[in-house]
Amino acid sequence: MGVAAIFDLRYKMRLVEFYLTHIYGGEAASNKIQEVQNYCVDLFQEYKSRGAESSQASSSSEVVGHVEGDRLSSFDRFVASSSSNMDTRSELDSYLEENVLPHTPSFDILSWWKTNRIKFPTLQKMARDLLAILASTVTSESAFSISGRLISPHRSRLHPTTLEALMCARTWLWNEINGLASMVDKVSCPILLDEEEEPDSSWLTGR
Repeated sequence: MGVAAIFDLRYKMRLVEFYLTHIYGGEAASNKIQEVQNYCVDLFQEYKSRGAESSQASSSSEVVGHVEGDRLSSFDRFVASSSSNMDTRSELDSYLEENVLPHTPSFDILSWWKTNRIKFPTLQKMARDLLAILASTVTSESAFSISGRLISPHRSRLHPTTLEALMCARTWLWNEINGLASMVDKVSCPILLDEEEEPDSSWLTGR
């Protein structure tokens, strides 16, 4: 979560420093801040090395693909050769050195990274992966809970497509009933609103 906060233009390392100082204080906070920063640097270097081969291949193919006689073909070769000798941390450092943006709730982080992908190509890939991670497991746990109620001992061989259709239909019915039906209608539809329970077996014993 600390690394993901760094990729928000409104927070960067300032938010990490602020909260870790309040949580730990003193030297312990400095160690934690340095730990988050080191992890971000290591992750950046991993992404940089992972995309080095693909970027080299694409740049070489683009240079070869230039029309013969293009006056800027030699310049493109010069840029491609000099960019490979640049510091691998320069992109991350230049991003962290920039000032944070004003804290506006309507700020679209993903749109900003999409717009600045040329300036920060490696960081853009990192932001795309990190910001897509859910901060909570409630959504996935809810999905597993719903599937657990749909798959019973009597319905344990449902096809995945059928199970997906049942889960979607259940959600649609919930939304329709909660939005349109009255309280009387809700009481008269306990099967759709209440959790599924095991059937009462007392009638088998004649009680």
